Amino acid sequence: MDDIKFLALMGDNNADFNITVSKENLLAFVDALISRARLELAEKAEQAKKQQEDDETFLTRKEASAYLDVCETTLWKWAKPDCGYLLPVRVGSKVKYRKSDLDRVKLGRTRDKPD
Repeated sequence: MDDIKFLALMGDNNADFNITVSKENLLAFVDALISRARLELAEKAEQAKKQQEDDETFLTRKEASAYLDVCETTLWKWAKPDCGYLLPVRVGSKVKYRKSDLDRVKLGRTRDKPD
């Protein structure tokens, strides 16, 4: 119960208290905080890299239709200029779809139209 009172005092801006810590314990605490921060930053960087790789993945018509669980005709209709729901990418004579666009469609959001 005393721990709770102490923690409550720490949150009080008017509280005035001193804490005595040995140099070794303080260094160990700081090292633990730095290690934890580095680990969290590395995890966030890895997640951002993975997200970027996923966003830049291109799927074929067949893969995209399977991913969205729709037929290829539906993809074709969604890609028509008057609909503009999907924006296919042409790679030579092949049509590909960005995975990020397919994820957007899965979430039910429409494509932002350029000004």
